[in-house]
Amino acid sequence: MRRAFVVLCAMFLIAGLAVGCATSNAIGNARAQLVKAKAAGAEYSAPNEYYSAEAYLGQAVRQAEKGDNKQAQIFTKQSADYSAKALEMAKGGAK
Repeated sequence: MRRAFVVLCAMFLIAGLAVGCATSNAIGNARAQLVKAKAAGAEYSAPNEYYSAEAYLGQAVRQAEKGDNKQAQIFTKQSADYSAKALEMAKGGAK
């Protein structure tokens, strides 16, 4: 009985760590995409999209710190979407 409990606890720990790592990787990718958008000049050519992406990224980080990985993933996706749109608009303005 004790061995089964220890195995069960270990499985929950591993699952929890895996979810946390996936969230931090997604946040890192969204942050990198935001940096690319800034480097392309999106801060000036697509300010609404750029600052929306920045705000969603901040929310994702706060939710991840609170342990709400599901909501952090949602905010991370929204940030990545806005960053991609800002990057697209910045390149379109430079042509």
